[in-house]
Amino acid sequence: MKSLVLYRIFSYFLIAIAALLGIVSFFLLLVGLSNPEILLEVFVLVAAVIYSFASFFFLLNGIDGKQQLKPKTKDLININAYLSFVFVMMLAFFSISELSNPTAIKDIAKEMASKQPPKSPLTMGLALKFMQAFLLFFLFYAVILGAHISMTFRLLKQYAHLFDEKKTDDTHSAGID
Repeated sequence: MKSLVLYRIFSYFLIAIAALLGIVSFFLLLVGLSNPEILLEVFVLVAAVIYSFASFFFLLNGIDGKQQLKPKTKDLININAYLSFVFVMMLAFFSISELSNPTAIKDIAKEMASKQPPKSPLTMGLALKFMQAFLLFFLFYAVILGAHISMTFRLLKQYAHLFDEKKTDDTHSAGID
């Protein structure tokens, strides 16, 4: 029961981030049309967004609403969960590698501060703290998403009866044959 509460908290957190990432991925898709090199990353990002919405649908309609769900919903969750796990690994690797290399963060912060107007409140120190906080948030999001994916797989097995095909009566199916 405690894990379901934690799953619910993670789901609401992920759906809020997925809404923002959905908007970002739309614009990245437009950029990707002119720069095909980033399309793979955009594809994985879109899979994470789809996974977040599909698993939220599973929570609200399946677990909470006790409604029968289509088997395609389970397939959608499974496929996008695996792709989202790739996103988790990419995000965690990126965050950890950047956080463990302070010179790279300092260079980015210095560049950010230098591009600001002279009277801007963004100093080098503030830009550095912003970059570190941003990377820590990415790492936190990756951990939450990874844990949510693991919990979703367990819940998909536990609530497998929600995805069973509805039985059709014999008289109706006999007319189709």
